[in-house]
Amino acid sequence: MTYRDSLDALAAALPKLGAKDADFANSLLAQAQNHATMHGYPPLSGKQWYWVKKLAEKANAAAPAATNVGDFSGVIALFKTAGEHLKYPKVRLQLEDGSPVVLSVAGPAARKPGTVNLTDGKPYGQNTWFGRVDPATGAWEPSSKVDAQTTTAITALLANFAKDPAKVASLYGKLTGNCCFCSRDLTDQRSVSVGYGPICAGHYGLPWGE
Repeated sequence: MTYRDSLDALAAALPKLGAKDADFANSLLAQAQNHATMHGYPPLSGKQWYWVKKLAEKANAAAPAATNVGDFSGVIALFKTAGEHLKYPKVRLQLEDGSPVVLSVAGPAARKPGTVNLTDGKPYGQNTWFGRVDPATGAWEPSSKVDAQTTTAITALLANFAKDPAKVASLYGKLTGNCCFCSRDLTDQRSVSVGYGPICAGHYGLPWGE
């Protein structure tokens, strides 16, 4: 691989890097470009070239292939409707082994605003981020830090949720006895049979008791 190829590979990998690594990569690219403009390649030290290649490899290793989980418009409709009533709407689901999965929409200050983020529901800074779904394409981008078994289970969960949001929300309530939207216990018999309560049904635009 030529010096130019190495720099091109790093430039292409920038969107996949974290903020700190991206800043470092940008500084290397800028220094290489400035030197190349005046003197040509190779403009960097041996150690710097090592990091050019290392960062590119890290970015590609940290980006598992995206998987399409289907039409996510129904899920986005839930969040959009709930956003008219709630400041931070969430949907709480679980995998077959009972592991929690919490969905929320990334805000305007997020790295990718409008995407649906998935975590284990723990407080920010203590939680595990599973990945994100692009609502426009249905592309599920899993985190490289999550094991393959969990990623496969979440992929199946998302595909089912995209296919029938109301059914999956209802099933969660029936299995756990808790509403997937507000996490409260379902005590009213009608709510238990539906899988979520009437207030959340109204907030998220879902049928209740039909």
